[in-house]
Formats: sequence, C-alpha cells, structure tokens
Amino acid sequence: MSKSNPIYTFLSQNKYWIVLIFGVLVVGIFDENSFVQRVKYEMQIKELQEQIDKYNAQYDRDQTQLKELRRNPKAITKIARERYFMKADDEDIFVLSDEMDTQTPLPHETAQ
Repeated sequence: MSKSNPIYTFLSQNKYWIVLIFGVLVVGIFDENSFVQRVKYEMQIKELQEQIDKYNAQYDRDQTQLKELRRNPKAITKIARERYFMKADDEDIFVLSDEMDTQTPLPHETAQ
C-alpha cells in the first residue's frame, strides 16, 4: 500500500483509538456478558424478587389459615360459607355484587 492513501493514513494514525473503540463495542454491546445483557438480567432479577416476595406473603397467609383450621373447627364452616356459598338447611344466602349488570333492554321495553 502506498503511504499517500488516505485510508491507510487514517488507520495508521488512529490505530490505538480504533482498537479501543472496537474493544469497548464488543465488550459493551455485542458480547453475551455485555452491559446491555447485564441491565436486562438486573430487571429480570427484580421481577423474580417481587414474585418471591408475593409468594412468600401468600405462603404466610396460607400457613396462618391452616393453623386456624387445625385449631378451630368453626373456621371450616366459615370458609365453606364464604368461598363456596354452602349453607345450612334452614338458611338462605344472598350474594351481593358490586359489578353492574350490563344487560341490554329488550326491544319492547322502554327506558323512561
């Protein structure tokens, strides 16, 4: 190559900067252990830690409820009534809901 070639001149004068920039790009962006991957892994760790905290809280609630069920037989009837709408023979159950019933009126009905 001739020394008057502008590309050769640029490369020979800036060879250390080019190698440094190339190395930073490889390590910072393209490598599997890059800074970008590290940030993604940190976000994933935060999400998983939140899930762990949620499941630990649920486990504690369930453990407390299980202890209550073992100590108090009336707690079983309470859960059966609240969750599964079970009732005794001489009882009536009324379920109240906060949800709006969005039924459309029939064609012969008028809203006034």
